[in-house]
Amino acid sequence: MADPSSLIPARFSALISAAEIEVAKAKGSAAARFFTGYLDGLEAGAVTFGTAAFDLLDTDAEGTFGDYGDGFRKGLMNIEFVSA
Repeated sequence: MADPSSLIPARFSALISAAEIEVAKAKGSAAARFFTGYLDGLEAGAVTFGTAAFDLLDTDAEGTFGDYGDGFRKGLMNIEFVSA
């Protein structure tokens, strides 16, 4: 199986690396779920951007609540912003 990080376009690598640091710093804190969702949103968005799968992720994320869902949506929005 291919390394999942090899599926991420280079233009998103720095953004994801920075988010990984934030997840590590937030471990055990109240912000941990948000940053975990944020990183997951960045990774999912980076791999699927420009495809129908991204649009589906974006639509599904709109219906999520809580810290993780907020982070996931923010991650997707940042992928869109970086790609604009």
